[in-house]
Amino acid sequence: MEEKRKVSAQVIGANIRRIRLEHGETQQQLGEHLGYGPTTIANYESGYRLPDLETFFEIALHYGAALEDFMKESDA
Repeated sequence: MEEKRKVSAQVIGANIRRIRLEHGETQQQLGEHLGYGPTTIANYESGYRLPDLETFFEIALHYGAALEDFMKESDA
């Protein structure tokens, strides 16, 4: 039987930040694309809040990333 694991908001947030930085964007730029302010993006990246499903899909589409890319725990 496959073991299910829970992905924390901090892991998702860290990956949003990593992928955003890999694309050379600021929190302000991502926020403008999504229609939010940079504080909302900072809250996502810190794990304080999670984006709703529609926003999560939009972030993935914006960066050409798979949703799984946001679920991976860092090796570092």
